[in-house]
Amino acid sequence: MTRISSPLEALQEHYDAVVIGSGYGGGIAASRLSRAGKKVCLLERGREIRPGEYPDTLVEASEEMQIHAPDAHLGKATGMFDFHVEEDINVLVGCGLGGTSLINANVSLRAVPGVWDDPRWPAELRGGDSELMEICYQRAQTMLEPTPYPADWPKLPKYEANRKSAEGLGMADVFYPPPINVHFKDASNVAGIEQKACTNCGDCVAGCNHWAKNTTLMNYLPDAWNHGADIFCECSVKYLERRDDRWVVHFEVVGEGRGRFDAPNLFVTADLVVVSAGTLGSTEILLRSKKNGLPLSDKVGQHFSGNGDVLGFAYNNDLPINGIGFGTHNDGSIAPVGPCITTIIDHRNTPNWQDGFVIEEGSIPGAIGPAMPLAFSAAAALVGKDSDDGVFDWIKEKARVAESLVRGPYHGAIQNTQTYLVMSHDGAQGEAVLQDNDRMKLVWPGVGKEPIFDTVNDTLAAATKPLGGKYVKDPIWTKLLGEALISVHPLGGCSMGDDASSGVTNHKGQVYSGTAGTDVHPGLYVTDGSIVPLSLGVNPLFTISALSERVLHYLAADRGWTIDYTVPSKPREVAAAPSTLGVQFTETMKGYFSTQVRDGHDDYQAGYDQGKAADSAMEFTLTIQTDDMNALIEKPDHRAKMFGTLSSAALSAQAMTVRSGTFNLFIDNPNQVETKNMVYRMVADSVEGKSYYFHGFKTIHTASILAAWPQTTTLYVTVWAGEDDSGAIVGKGILHIAPLDFAKQMTTMKALGANSAKESVAGLARFGAYFAGVLFHSYGGILVPEKYFDPEAPPRKKRPLRVGAPEVHHFETKDGVTLRLTRYRGGDKGPLLMVHGAGVSSQIFSTDLVETNLLEYLYAH
Repeated sequence: MTRISSPLEALQEHYDAVVIGSGYGGGIAASRLSRAGKKVCLLERGREIRPGEYPDTLVEASEEMQIHAPDAHLGKATGMFDFHVEEDINVLVGCGLGGTSLINANVSLRAVPGVWDDPRWPAELRGGDSELMEICYQRAQTMLEPTPYPADWPKLPKYEANRKSAEGLGMADVFYPPPINVHFKDASNVAGIEQKACTNCGDCVAGCNHWAKNTTLMNYLPDAWNHGADIFCECSVKYLERRDDRWVVHFEVVGEGRGRFDAPNLFVTADLVVVSAGTLGSTEILLRSKKNGLPLSDKVGQHFSGNGDVLGFAYNNDLPINGIGFGTHNDGSIAPVGPCITTIIDHRNTPNWQDGFVIEEGSIPGAIGPAMPLAFSAAAALVGKDSDDGVFDWIKEKARVAESLVRGPYHGAIQNTQTYLVMSHDGAQGEAVLQDNDRMKLVWPGVGKEPIFDTVNDTLAAATKPLGGKYVKDPIWTKLLGEALISVHPLGGCSMGDDASSGVTNHKGQVYSGTAGTDVHPGLYVTDGSIVPLSLGVNPLFTISALSERVLHYLAADRGWTIDYTVPSKPREVAAAPSTLGVQFTETMKGYFSTQVRDGHDDYQAGYDQGKAADSAMEFTLTIQTDDMNALIEKPDHRAKMFGTLSSAALSAQAMTVRSGTFNLFIDNPNQVETKNMVYRMVADSVEGKSYYFHGFKTIHTASILAAWPQTTTLYVTVWAGEDDSGAIVGKGILHIAPLDFAKQMTTMKALGANSAKESVAGLARFGAYFAGVLFHSYGGILVPEKYFDPEAPPRKKRPLRVGAPEVHHFETKDGVTLRLTRYRGGDKGPLLMVHGAGVSSQIFSTDLVETNLLEYLYAH
């Protein structure tokens, strides 16, 4: 499977539609809009993680965890397991191309008819809108391909244990294997992706490494890509604004180092926007948009539901369960676990549908299995409730606990532990609010004390009794911790309603444009779990998918567009990905620019001086990358790509988004002997709808060491109106890199396409050697640390230093740091330069290179 996300430098200025998010809302929107022939841009805050790249060890799983709290964020911003830790309810969602579909348990079940009778739905959906909803469920089924666990596949202990629990509860008649989005045979799917049969590894919720799980990354998203959609990852949308009959989508680039420079957001414009960032993401985007002036309903953030989720465990049963996934044990040493969920006890046929719930068995990913023996023994002692007694039973239980602690999770008590996943009905009375720190907080006092949760926990305790284990409810759900729930199925926040006084969107997913009435914003839609106004009492993915198909049906029909639903689709034909290493870094430069200086070829200084006098600052933060480092090094005309932002109040009130950016490293200047240039070319688009062509260059030529830093960090800038240099010159100026920003820039440098850490280090070393080598050629070798030429070379032996009389120079850097450069002639290793300033000193040999140098001094300052 070819990677379907594009580098951000491919972002266009304007699209027919921007889709935010890539789960069951965003993936469907991107697919259907692309099939309607529209130019679509999809923005996803997570990374594109393909099968084979998901975590299967505890260390890898830990690296994929991020924690959102009302006042802080921990972990990397693209961690796949996205925990939202709140006072009243905790939420786990997925972060990555595919959204929560990457880490859910795949179950595709419809909501029962009674759910659709609730008055919180818009009138058009009450009763289930049966004819169209049936069509939309079928469309989702075609793409997701759900099927039950096959009867002729290996018998699974956790499957049979749940059957035994159903019999003990008197619910054997509502026990069955539900349809799950998993392939059980090798076959090409509806998007032309070759999928493999499930391996029964049980690691579904840590990401399927075996190409068997039907996430949106396997169907809707590649289908959108097949039909021409542009997909961009690591783009976190912050807010929307309406300007000049178009939508402006402001987003932050995460994972590329821009945050280290406090860089401004980028933006892209579109005729219509579909917000599908998941319940939490979509709600937060609309809350921020409202804060920034977009008229919206006061119901934004309300009707939040955890879908009545309950997590529980039958710990240390008398029979094996095999409920821990394989992790790294793919050698046949672990008995089949099966997909995360293979059975259901469907207790939804109750006189009052709000009393219904489902019990599903689950599996724990092998990646976190090693942490389970200690965690469960502690939790069982704290909140466990034993279902049987007797001395001999007690002895056997203690022996199994000890066996797990000694031999690990595939033995003893953990080997005999059943995981229960329950969905029921809560009151959907939670609320998401935007705090003064611009972070969202969930508020729902007392949610864990709703009566339905007592009923569920009592039922799970009864379900544990036939297994002979100890029932352990969610360990964090204790009085000590405020009885906070955990949900993996958040719903609401942008809920549907009959008008703006009761909801955020109408039945078509259109966003209301005020606090009352039925007027909507033109071309603004929401479609994901956030539009569901109440709990569904079952895994919600199938209903969310059907509702999303319904929203897109109306979106197209209202505009006279035709969506071609023919499957399968044919993958794009694309050039093979380069096998060479690439390189990427992020750079900030700041200076002054004047629109009063436009004529002549050498008046950059005049533009800088006039701009400084008028306080007309200019700044950019650009990410520069190439997928072929060799070409960048060996072919002077090879252009790396750039994206980022350009800020200049003289050109636009807000930061401008850069596109069509290119960068040349050290091309020969034909007009000056022994001179090289670094060249920057880009188009900057403003929110006002204007475009500017930016050209900048640095000049590197033979000179004294004192010129090295100023020349390599000074950019001479010309800006034209329009998208090339054929328009009128708008102005000129000069930008500089401050030493502190240069130090930050070095921390953003990374190799692309490396197959190992060693290859990455070697690639960066080669690039560093080339970069420094050009400076060595120009400045007599004083700037090149020997360690960059060969990272595996043995260290040099230390030799005594003998030098002659000193020669002292002083100069001041652009940011006011005074350096004293002392040059010693002679010495057994050649001339030596000592650098002193700001309490730091370093020594640099100008011919025979050593490990410290002027650049490393500047990195630290």
